[in-house]
Amino acid sequence: MRKTRMVHRLLTAAAAAAAALGVSGAAHAQGKAPPATDLSGVYFNEHPAKALTTVDGSPILLTAAGKAALAANAAKAASSKIPPAGFNMDACLPFGPTRMLQQPYPLEVVQKGDTVVLIWERSHAWERVYMNEKPNPDADPTYMGYAVGHWDGPTLVVDTSLFNNGALMDDNGLPHSDSLQMERRLRKVQGGKALEIVATVTDPVMYIKPWTVRAVLPLRPDIKIEEFVCGLKTFETRYTRAGR
Repeated sequence: MRKTRMVHRLLTAAAAAAAALGVSGAAHAQGKAPPATDLSGVYFNEHPAKALTTVDGSPILLTAAGKAALAANAAKAASSKIPPAGFNMDACLPFGPTRMLQQPYPLEVVQKGDTVVLIWERSHAWERVYMNEKPNPDADPTYMGYAVGHWDGPTLVVDTSLFNNGALMDDNGLPHSDSLQMERRLRKVQGGKALEIVATVTDPVMYIKPWTVRAVLPLRPDIKIEEFVCGLKTFETRYTRAGR
């Protein structure tokens, strides 16, 4: 009887240990990319949408402050469009994550283990996605913001904050405030032949409610990120060379 009870206790302890290891393993695996998920590659939509359109077709509703900021941004938005940017230095500044979706330039995703970097040919802007971390409150605000990420199955979820006030949200001058929070969900679609980016913008200072836009960028293994030259007297990119 004593031996039976001992065996029972040992089996119970072994089962508990196995369960604990399973929970620990699951926790360790949480936030990791699934083995078959690799977003690495160059993606390029040569003819992006001229205007940001929400996924549900609803209008982007601005607050009173948002309407005033949009009107104030009109001249800057017009002078920074490509073309006709001319020699205006506004065209040389990084555009921010949502406005980038309107530009006819490639995006390269570099993924190696927990290192994920998004490299945009336009302005050579780049985003280091800090995986499984929290936003750094001591980081300086930037045009592209401070990005942290985690995996939700095969989808890379990127939460970005700490934007400076230099970037516009789109080519028409949609504004943002210091309260801007952006979630982007990146995943492969079309059998791995394209990258879908779904961006949700939350900024209660400028917008009455959050809004979401979507872009699909075809995978282009035949091209590489090119030099982007922008200055007072020179402005040459794949866009201007192509004569589009």
